[in-house]
Order: sequence, then C-alpha cells, then structure tokens
Amino acid sequence: MRDLFRVAFRPPLLLAAALGYTAYLQNPRDPLRPTDLPDGVGPVTQRLYRVDVQGAALDAAAVTALVGQRLPDLAPKVTAWFRGLDAPLPSQGGPPIRPGTRLRILLTFTRRARVQMQVMEPTRLRLRTLRLHADAGTVTFRALDTGPGALRLEIETVVRAASWPDRAAYLLAAHLFQRLNWQAVLTGAAHLSGGQVAARDHRTREYAYVPPAAR
Repeated sequence: MRDLFRVAFRPPLLLAAALGYTAYLQNPRDPLRPTDLPDGVGPVTQRLYRVDVQGAALDAAAVTALVGQRLPDLAPKVTAWFRGLDAPLPSQGGPPIRPGTRLRILLTFTRRARVQMQVMEPTRLRLRTLRLHADAGTVTFRALDTGPGALRLEIETVVRAASWPDRAAYLLAAHLFQRLNWQAVLTGAAHLSGGQVAARDHRTREYAYVPPAAR
C-alpha cells in the first residue's frame, strides 16, 4: 500500500515542484536588480557574432547611434520581443534610450526578461541583464570603420545561465534562438548603414567561472 501511494502521488508532487520553481524563475525576488557573472550558474558562455559590411553610407559612430535607439525594433519578435519598462520605446513615441533605460523582453514568447542600457559610447553599446532574465551578464554591440564604406559590426555576449533550468533550456534550444536573434540584429544594423553584409562569423567559447576572490 505504501509503495502504491508513492507511485500515485510522486508525479503530481514533482509536477507541482517544477511548476512552482518555474513560477519563481518568472517572478524572482528583487527582479530589477542588475546582475553579472557571479549571479549565474554553470560555465561562462562567450559568444561573438560578426558581420562585415560593404557599401555603407554611414560611419561606425552614426550606425551605433541608430542601433542604440532602434535595437528593440531590430530583434525579431519571435526570439526577443522588446518593450519599454519605464516608458514607451522611441519608435512608439517614447523618450530616447539612454544609459539607465530599462527594457522588458519576452524571450520566444515564453520567458520574461529585463535588461538595462548600461553604456552608450560613440561606437559601443552595452546592455546588462537584470535579475528577471534567463542570463546573468552583458551584451555588447561594437562598430568599427574598416575602410571607405566598410564596417565591421559585432555583438558579444558574456553570460552565465541565471538558473539550472535556464542552463538546460539553453543547451536544448535557446542557443539557437539567441543566434538567430543577434544575427538578425546585425543584419538590421547593416541595412541601417545603407550597406550590405559581405561576410559573417560566429564563435562560441565556454570556460569555467572563477570567482574574483579566487583569481
């Protein structure tokens, strides 16, 4: 009888625990706290996406300024649907995106996420994750003038998974959606420049996280 009880009630209990933990991931404590590598789990994942552009009408600084305001619109909604957190997006009549601007994202229509614009420099932008995100770390956009009408555009992500379920989701499918998302953003940035993509590159590296105090 005891064994029958265990068999009958273990699956519902496991399902309830899984649903409860999923609900916690979607509603963590202090959801808008900025996070970095120490806040994640597992290895550090560093991904670099790159496109070389020919025939650009704008230089690196002009493209970076446009991407800084248009990045939420360049990402495909199926992979990352951006909206303003504290105000509407510039394309919706809201104020310009500035350092400190917070954005909300729906990742693949299933996972809520929050990020904050941290750095806006002439040829570099950086987004930092907030606690309500599947990752902990940064996303950096860079633009470089490589010749007359030629640009190199890059997006680099340096993150750890925010939780072990998020790590499992990354290994199963999320890494593919991430790649589609950031490659689409770079393609959109190339079009904003007035040029065409001449070459693409993508690299992924994972390495063990070493806490700062242990270095």
